[in-house]
Amino acid sequence: MPGELKFALRDNSAETGRVEIHTGNVTAASLPGLLTEVGALRGAIEGITIGVMAKESLSVFETQLSAASAASPLAQKGVKWTVGYSDVTAFFDDPVNAIPNAGYQKIFTFTIPTADLTLLPSGEEELDLTVNPGLAFVTALENTARSPYGGEINVLYVRYSD
Repeated sequence: MPGELKFALRDNSAETGRVEIHTGNVTAASLPGLLTEVGALRGAIEGITIGVMAKESLSVFETQLSAASAASPLAQKGVKWTVGYSDVTAFFDDPVNAIPNAGYQKIFTFTIPTADLTLLPSGEEELDLTVNPGLAFVTALENTARSPYGGEINVLYVRYSD
Protein backbone atom coordinates (compact mmCIF):
# COMPACT_ATOMS: atom_id res chain seq x y z
CA MET A 1 0.00 0.00 0.00
CA PRO A 2 1.34 3.48 -0.81
CA GLY A 3 2.47 5.68 2.06
CA GLU A 4 2.27 9.39 2.70
CA LEU A 5 5.36 11.22 3.89
CA LYS A 6 4.97 14.54 5.68
CA PHE A 7 7.54 17.08 6.81
CA ALA A 8 6.80 20.21 8.84
CA LEU A 9 9.22 23.14 8.74
CA ARG A 10 9.08 25.90 11.33
CA ASP A 11 9.70 29.51 10.33
CA ASN A 12 11.02 32.48 12.30
CA SER A 13 7.66 33.25 13.87
CA ALA A 14 7.20 29.62 15.03
CA GLU A 15 4.60 28.83 12.38
CA THR A 16 4.91 25.59 10.46
CA GLY A 17 4.44 24.80 6.81
CA ARG A 18 3.98 21.26 5.52
CA VAL A 19 5.44 19.23 2.71
CA GLU A 20 3.40 16.17 1.76
CA ILE A 21 4.79 13.47 -0.52
CA HIS A 22 3.29 10.15 -1.49
CA THR A 23 5.61 7.17 -1.43
CA GLY A 24 5.53 3.89 -3.25
CA ASN A 25 4.14 0.77 -1.68
CA VAL A 26 5.30 0.18 1.86
CA THR A 27 5.92 -3.45 2.73
CA ALA A 28 8.05 -5.24 5.26
CA ALA A 29 10.68 -5.70 2.56
CA SER A 30 10.63 -2.09 1.31
CA LEU A 31 10.45 -0.29 4.67
CA PRO A 32 14.16 -0.32 5.58
CA GLY A 33 15.14 1.15 2.21
CA LEU A 34 12.32 3.68 2.35
CA LEU A 35 13.45 4.91 5.77
CA THR A 36 16.94 5.47 4.36
CA GLU A 37 15.40 7.39 1.47
CA VAL A 38 13.32 9.51 3.89
CA GLY A 39 16.49 10.51 5.73
CA ALA A 40 18.20 11.49 2.49
CA LEU A 41 15.16 13.50 1.36
CA ARG A 42 14.96 15.27 4.73
CA GLY A 43 18.61 16.28 4.37
CA ALA A 44 18.02 17.48 0.82
CA ILE A 45 15.05 19.62 1.90
CA GLU A 46 17.11 21.07 4.75
CA GLY A 47 19.76 21.90 2.15
CA ILE A 48 17.40 24.10 0.16
CA THR A 49 15.52 25.76 3.04
CA ILE A 50 16.37 28.05 5.96
CA GLY A 51 13.57 26.90 8.28
CA VAL A 52 13.90 24.31 11.02
CA MET A 53 12.78 20.77 10.25
CA ALA A 54 10.18 20.36 12.98
CA LYS A 55 8.51 17.05 12.25
CA GLU A 56 8.30 14.14 9.87
CA SER A 57 5.81 11.34 9.56
CA LEU A 58 5.18 8.38 7.32
CA SER A 59 1.63 7.05 7.12
CA VAL A 60 1.29 3.65 5.56
CA PHE A 61 -2.47 3.63 5.27
CA GLU A 62 -5.54 5.69 6.02
CA THR A 63 -8.91 4.04 5.68
CA GLN A 64 -12.22 5.84 6.05
CA LEU A 65 -14.22 3.51 8.25
CA SER A 66 -17.54 5.36 8.16
CA ALA A 67 -19.16 8.58 7.04
CA ALA A 68 -22.03 8.16 9.51
CA SER A 69 -22.66 10.42 12.49
CA ALA A 70 -23.10 8.96 15.97
CA ALA A 71 -26.71 8.17 16.79
CA SER A 72 -26.66 9.48 20.36
CA PRO A 73 -26.96 13.24 20.90
CA LEU A 74 -24.67 12.70 23.90
CA ALA A 75 -21.80 11.72 21.59
CA GLN A 76 -19.87 15.00 21.60
CA LYS A 77 -16.22 15.45 20.68
CA GLY A 78 -15.76 17.77 23.68
CA VAL A 79 -16.67 15.00 26.13
CA LYS A 80 -13.39 13.13 26.46
CA TRP A 81 -11.49 10.43 28.23
CA THR A 82 -8.04 11.56 29.29
CA VAL A 83 -5.74 8.56 29.30
CA GLY A 84 -2.69 8.79 31.54
CA TYR A 85 0.16 6.36 31.08
CA SER A 86 3.82 5.94 31.96
CA ASP A 87 6.83 4.63 30.08
CA VAL A 88 7.98 1.40 31.76
CA THR A 89 11.06 0.55 29.66
CA ALA A 90 14.22 1.40 31.59
CA PHE A 91 16.69 0.23 28.93
CA PHE A 92 16.31 -0.51 25.24
CA ASP A 93 18.91 -3.28 25.21
CA ASP A 94 17.99 -5.53 28.14
CA PRO A 95 19.92 -7.40 29.61
CA VAL A 96 23.03 -5.39 28.64
CA ASN A 97 21.43 -2.15 29.90
CA ALA A 98 23.80 0.17 28.05
CA ILE A 99 21.09 2.17 26.23
CA PRO A 100 18.90 3.97 28.78
CA ASN A 101 15.46 5.23 27.91
CA ALA A 102 15.19 8.97 28.63
CA GLY A 103 11.41 8.58 28.84
CA TYR A 104 11.50 5.92 31.55
CA GLN A 105 8.87 6.60 34.25
CA LYS A 106 7.68 9.80 32.57
CA ILE A 107 3.93 10.28 32.49
CA PHE A 108 2.08 11.14 29.29
CA THR A 109 -1.56 11.76 28.36
CA PHE A 110 -3.80 11.77 25.33
CA THR A 111 -7.53 12.21 24.92
CA ILE A 112 -10.27 10.19 23.28
CA PRO A 113 -13.34 12.17 22.16
CA THR A 114 -16.99 11.14 22.61
CA ALA A 115 -16.51 9.36 25.96
CA ASP A 116 -19.33 7.05 27.02
CA LEU A 117 -20.03 8.47 30.48
CA THR A 118 -22.56 5.73 31.24
CA LEU A 119 -19.53 3.52 31.95
CA LEU A 120 -18.57 5.62 34.97
CA PRO A 121 -19.44 4.28 38.41
CA SER A 122 -21.93 6.57 40.15
CA GLY A 123 -20.26 9.74 41.37
CA GLU A 124 -16.87 8.80 39.90
CA GLU A 125 -14.80 10.39 37.13
CA GLU A 126 -12.45 7.46 36.42
CA LEU A 127 -13.26 4.41 34.34
CA ASP A 128 -12.88 1.11 36.18
CA LEU A 129 -9.87 -0.55 34.56
CA THR A 130 -10.26 -3.86 36.39
CA VAL A 131 -13.37 -4.98 34.47
CA ASN A 132 -14.48 -4.75 30.84
CA PRO A 133 -14.70 -2.59 28.84
CA GLY A 134 -11.98 -0.65 30.73
CA LEU A 135 -9.83 -3.76 31.14
CA ALA A 136 -10.12 -4.64 27.44
CA PHE A 137 -9.06 -1.09 26.51
CA VAL A 138 -6.03 -1.19 28.81
CA THR A 139 -4.95 -4.59 27.49
CA ALA A 140 -5.23 -3.52 23.85
CA LEU A 141 -3.51 -0.17 24.43
CA GLU A 142 -0.60 -1.62 26.40
CA ASN A 143 -0.06 -4.27 23.70
CA THR A 144 -0.02 -1.73 20.86
CA ALA A 145 1.08 1.69 22.07
CA ARG A 146 4.52 2.99 22.93
CA SER A 147 5.52 6.18 24.71
CA PRO A 148 6.89 9.12 22.72
CA TYR A 149 10.33 7.76 23.64
CA GLY A 150 9.56 4.28 22.30
CA GLY A 151 9.17 2.39 25.56
CA GLU A 152 6.37 0.06 26.53
CA ILE A 153 3.58 1.68 28.52
CA ASN A 154 1.49 1.14 31.62
CA VAL A 155 -1.95 2.76 31.72
CA LEU A 156 -2.43 4.71 34.95
CA TYR A 157 -5.97 6.01 34.51
CA VAL A 158 -8.79 6.78 32.11
CA ARG A 159 -10.58 9.87 33.42
CA TYR A 160 -13.52 11.95 32.23
CA SER A 161 -12.58 15.43 31.09
CA ASP A 162 -14.43 18.15 29.23
